[in-house]
Amino acid sequence: MKKKILVPALALTIIGSGVVGATLIKPAFAANSANTAKITEEQSKEIALKEINGTVTDVELEKEHGTLTYDIEVKDANGVKHDVVIDANSGKVIKTETDNEKDGHDGEVSDEVEQAQLEKEAKITKEESTSIAQTAVNGTVTEAQLEDEDGVVVYGIEITDSQGEKHDVKIDAKTGKVLKVEKGDQETSDDDHDGEQNDD
Repeated sequence: MKKKILVPALALTIIGSGVVGATLIKPAFAANSANTAKITEEQSKEIALKEINGTVTDVELEKEHGTLTYDIEVKDANGVKHDVVIDANSGKVIKTETDNEKDGHDGEVSDEVEQAQLEKEAKITKEESTSIAQTAVNGTVTEAQLEDEDGVVVYGIEITDSQGEKHDVKIDAKTGKVLKVEKGDQETSDDDHDGEQNDD
């Protein structure tokens, strides 16, 4: 009888210790994460404010795809919120996203406000972007506009070539790199240039 009583008691002891261990895992992980981060929360705020001029409203230490990051929420002077994700070890800005929300405006942000914010984030001017675009496509610039594509600030440049065909050139507004060139309604392809022209 004693054996039958002792075995369940031992099992309960093991299970009980397992539950206690489980409750300790999360706080321990959070503490370890904070200790692992090579930059402090204050340093991450300073980096975020260099990227977006405004007020920090929230800071979270997270793990994204195995990388420890600070997710900083910054509200600018126009009331627009931005998320700045910073590598907690290197201090590098991984991405910057603009929330399409403005306090008291049901999530709508005017085009003027959005363009003003994109201009703040852009590192090259519109004139520089058009010059870069014309090295990719020879022609006349008919339109140049800042856009937000999946968190990346780009210049969308429309160029009309000597034959009247339109081309869309996307340029990274921070690096000046040509990201994409599209011809008319389709992407440019060398196979399209077989010398076929419409007859009269």
